[in-house]
Amino acid sequence: MKLIKSNYYHKMILFSIFLITFPIVTVGGFSYIRASHTIQEKVNMGSLQILKQMQHRVEQSLRTADNALTQFTASSSVAKLLTNDVRDVHRSSSIQMIEELQEGLRRIQTYDLGMSDVQFIQLRYQWKMTNKGYEPFSSSEPDWKQLLGAKRGSYWNIGENSIDLVKTLPVTALEPPAAVILKVPYEEISKFLSVDAELGKPFIMDSAYRIIADADSSRIGLSVAAQPYIQQLMVAKNEQGIIPIDMDGNSYNFIFSRSVYNGWTYASYVSIEAMTRESQAIKWFTLLVCVLVLVAGVAASLFGTRKMYIPILRLYQELFTTSSGHASLLKGKDELQLIGEKFRAYVNTEKKMSHELQYQHNQLQDFFMLKLFLGEAEQQEIEDKLLVNGETWNSLRVLVVQIDTLDGTRYEEKDKDLLLFAVNNIVTELVQESDRLLKPILMDQSQVNLIRSTHPTHEEAVRFIDELANEIQQTVKYYLHIKVSLGISRPFNYLKGVHRAYKEALEALNYRIKLGNEAILYIADVQPNDRSLPEYPEKLKNDLIDAIKLSDREQSYRLLQQFSHEVFSVQLSHREYQIMMIGLLTDLLRVLQESGGLLQSLYEEEKSLFDRLFELQTSNEIVEWFFHSIIVPSIRLLEEQRSKQYLRISEEMISMVHSDYDKNLTIEMCAFRINYHPDYIRHVFRKEVGMPFGEYLAQYRLQIAKKWLTETNMKIAEIAEKLQYNNSQNFIRYFRKMEGMTPGQYRNTTDTGAADLH
Repeated sequence: MKLIKSNYYHKMILFSIFLITFPIVTVGGFSYIRASHTIQEKVNMGSLQILKQMQHRVEQSLRTADNALTQFTASSSVAKLLTNDVRDVHRSSSIQMIEELQEGLRRIQTYDLGMSDVQFIQLRYQWKMTNKGYEPFSSSEPDWKQLLGAKRGSYWNIGENSIDLVKTLPVTALEPPAAVILKVPYEEISKFLSVDAELGKPFIMDSAYRIIADADSSRIGLSVAAQPYIQQLMVAKNEQGIIPIDMDGNSYNFIFSRSVYNGWTYASYVSIEAMTRESQAIKWFTLLVCVLVLVAGVAASLFGTRKMYIPILRLYQELFTTSSGHASLLKGKDELQLIGEKFRAYVNTEKKMSHELQYQHNQLQDFFMLKLFLGEAEQQEIEDKLLVNGETWNSLRVLVVQIDTLDGTRYEEKDKDLLLFAVNNIVTELVQESDRLLKPILMDQSQVNLIRSTHPTHEEAVRFIDELANEIQQTVKYYLHIKVSLGISRPFNYLKGVHRAYKEALEALNYRIKLGNEAILYIADVQPNDRSLPEYPEKLKNDLIDAIKLSDREQSYRLLQQFSHEVFSVQLSHREYQIMMIGLLTDLLRVLQESGGLLQSLYEEEKSLFDRLFELQTSNEIVEWFFHSIIVPSIRLLEEQRSKQYLRISEEMISMVHSDYDKNLTIEMCAFRINYHPDYIRHVFRKEVGMPFGEYLAQYRLQIAKKWLTETNMKIAEIAEKLQYNNSQNFIRYFRKMEGMTPGQYRNTTDTGAADLH
């Protein structure tokens, strides 16, 4: 199926792609970010662990040296030197103590720390023991007390070229007489620092944030206290951690670990780029997987969207396909919007039609009620309307309500129609649906009701009617402040008696002249004698006249029999039967006279028809006489008149064609001229001439065209224009269709034939 340029189809595709793309991108992005974050965390934790291991190795070596120095200072040889003066190096005791001191210092230097020198400083007696041996203080000797400062006990001191472990002796003395200094070169500690991709660039800072160990020896001794990340480090309370920093345009993680042993800070710069190098591989792999899944998803969405869209497209094409077979343009809207608008229009139309149908139903119901009360409803129509629903009753009555007078009220005569409408509404509310057939209706200044009773006895039915009539009268008076009277017919059982009952109720109301206003009048009370002539079958009479006018003999005979049955089914005298049939004869003669017929040609004078009717003895004789003596001659006479009329109409129309063929002649113009309906003369012309009016006009114009082609030099376009063709092509096309050649070919043929004759 060919897809139109569809906004909705494109929206479905975009939405499907979005539904696929969004979770893929979200999950892929989240996975990549999470993986990168996890890798960074692991690298940071790994770097921190390596840094801690490096710190452990350095401090283990420092502690070893510290322990060795502590053992040395606790020896008896050192204790002797604190109190004994050995400046006299020639004494044997002094020599022995100096040798013991040298031996102890050499043992300390055997530890694997790369110590460059171990010095024993005798402050009291002003001499020292170094790698060079015993030396008394010279004149250029530094002020050791000032160098040692106020610190006492054991502590690490940062020297110019080395890191010094200083122990004052004795440890608890405020004015120590001696001190031992162990010097460790910066380079020896830097040997513990190794640069790798995972750890980055490690280094060690003292408590003043001066670099005391670094793989890059040029950085040793530099102070980094002014760096921003050192400021963050100073504020940080934790012993270890990670601080993100930017340095030289690159991003790093500054990893640190503080030492509780000597207050140093072990730190390293770890490059973010190096850490995320593995995550880049994950990124590209994730991107590749996402792209593959996305391509597969887009392909599936295109296929699925097309499958889902085809039913919508078919529905749209069903609703909006034009007569040319193409769906109308979308005009900036999508199909569902247009379909929704169409269905809303259908719903509104349906509601409107429902209202119209309900209104028409009410109108038809009112019309049926009018026909029923006027005696014009046929038996089949009555059965279809009322008996099909299984309506039952024991007896029926017609109840008519009329306003007595408006004198003495606040109303005027012009308000009477509105008051009747109000009375009708009140009665409709008071009379339950189970107590009436159909709804009440307004007829000729009266409110009319067909009341049914299901009461088993006549007395109960009369009591019900009395109560209902009084309630209607009192309610109308209470709400409208007017007086009304009610006329009630005799009870009857068959719906054919509704018309007669309606007349009885109206007749009962006429007795207000005797009984006064605001009365409830039963026809049985005011006219106790129930004997009266049967209702004249007006409906059957009209149907019979219509059948005669249509020349339908069978239907006329059937309706005549029904009319006779209606009249003779009631017990009447012979003279009363004749009066009813005289009425039918009079109606038929009046119709014939209006049609211009003269039945007197069949009889010497008109009164002989009535005389002959009085001579008939049975109903069958009357029916046969009516049919053969009145109806059949009437049909024959009407047919003759109709034939003459048809001939006259067709002749007048042919005359108009012959005289006005060069004008824009239509069937409507002909009908207007002879004062008939267009449909009627169209039917007459076709019946008399044997072809439609338009075809006859076209053929006559064709004959005129052939005459002009042979007898004149008129151009074909001019002929077409004079004969009222829209253009010459239509004329040529019709001419070829009828004659088998074009007008030009026809003219050439006739010219050649004329030349041959000469």
